[in-house]
Order: sequence, then structure tokens, then C-alpha cells
Amino acid sequence: MYYFYKIKYLDLINSKMTTTIKSLFNLQGKVAIVTGGAMGIGKGIALRLSEAGASVLVVDIVPKTEAQEIISELKTFQGKVEYLQVDLSECSNLEFVVEETCRLLGDLHILVNNAGIFRYKPVTDLTEELWDHTVDLNLKAPAFLSRLAVNKMIANNHGGRIINISSVDGLKPTGNLAHYDASKGGLHMLTKSFAKEVGVYGITVNEIAPGGINTPGVQKLAGENHTPEEQQAMIEQMTQFVKRLPLQRMGEPEDIGNAALFLASDASSYITGSTLVVDGGLLLM
Repeated sequence: MYYFYKIKYLDLINSKMTTTIKSLFNLQGKVAIVTGGAMGIGKGIALRLSEAGASVLVVDIVPKTEAQEIISELKTFQGKVEYLQVDLSECSNLEFVVEETCRLLGDLHILVNNAGIFRYKPVTDLTEELWDHTVDLNLKAPAFLSRLAVNKMIANNHGGRIINISSVDGLKPTGNLAHYDASKGGLHMLTKSFAKEVGVYGITVNEIAPGGINTPGVQKLAGENHTPEEQQAMIEQMTQFVKRLPLQRMGEPEDIGNAALFLASDASSYITGSTLVVDGGLLLM
């Protein structure tokens, strides 16, 4: 018996040694959904997956006319590209997303739950409307879209990858974001719960927890409803924030795209229920 397992172990080692780095990160023949993929982090993820050969369905709430930049960029790669304008906070829309993915691109192997809402609001001013909208989009939508994706992957008799984009705020609150932190903290545990149940089907479920990422949404937030003096103060605060980071820079969407490519690829085939923190060392502060 020992000899048998020794031979099997050696076979496994030898087979792994013949796997090239290029093949590990090759996503040709895979189909991915990237929610909130029209800009920012979602765009960075969609570009990386597409570059690796995946066919990508970008889902976002903005009209297709506002997503032409990402669509054009994705079309420079080999995989197919499709776009759906969908409000993911409405659960009744989620089955349409999965079914359209399979109809347009033939299958579903990778789901990236990236779409989310981020609004500063102290707890003293928190409204039920903001709470519900945040939780519906940041937590409820990933939960039920993942359920649909898992069932589709099982029905199609192959494994898959689910990648949730959470936040360091789901691990350590920064203030004035109780509603957001609660949704991302819930997504953190949802990742682990799904991973524990669906691993038997060859489906891995992991999360990426970004820190400060330089996206159009963050830039817009800094400029909304602020006087020139307030904007200058925010710029100074951001400058000081970056100086305190161990890596001394804001993250870029490409940084999250790189992490997502790793979790979507065969290079992460023995990783599930894990959190990949991509924050430039923010949690060390």
C-alpha cells in the first residue's frame, strides 16, 4: 500500500512539473462574468481575464454607449465580448444575466462579483434607504448571482471560479461607512460559506479585499458637492494617507485585475475560502 501511494505521489509531482506558467494562466475556452465591469476595478479585472483568453460578459448599470471604451479594449483580445446593462440590486434580474451569458457565450466558468455601491455617511445620518440599497447590491446580489452560477456550473458538469470583490473595510472599519462595512463583512463570510459547500463540485470561492484604489468613482466622490477649499483639504488628506502606506502609492485597477487573474487561473486551484488582501499595506497602519 505504501508503495502504491508513493508511486501515485511521484506521478503527481512529475505531472505538476510539466505544467508551464503559460498554461497555468491560460483562460482560453473559459467564459467569465464581471459585474460592474464598465470602469474602475471591474474594468481592470475584465481586461486581465480577456487578455488571458477568456470570453467576457461585462455587466453594469450604465448604458452600453457609456461602456464603449471597455468594450473596444476587450475586443483587441482573442476572446468574445458581450455587454449587458442590468440593475443587479433587483434580484429578479440575476437569472437573466446567467442565462444570457450561456446563450451568448456558450457556458459559464468564472463569476466575478465586483459591482457595488460606496457612499460615506455617519451612523447618525444613516437612512434605511441607503442601508437597503447598499446591502442589496453589495451582498444580496453576489449571494444570489453566485447561487445561480454554482447551479449552472454543476449542471454543465465542470468546476468553476467565483471571485468576490470585498474590501479591507470588511476586515477593519475606517469610519462613516457602517452600512458599507456591514455589507463587505457579510461578503467576507459569504465567501467562506459558499467555499465550504461547493468545493466538492470543483468550484473555488475566494475574495479580494482592495484597499485604496485609484478609480473614476473615487475621483468623482472627491469632487462631488465640495467647495474648492474642501477639495483641497481632501487632496492634502489623501497625500498624507499615501505617505503613510508602506508601498507609498494608491492602488490601480490593474493591481486588482492581476489578483483576479491569479484566482481565476489554475495557479490557484488548491485555494478556496481565502481572502487576498491587495491594499499596499493599509492594514499594517
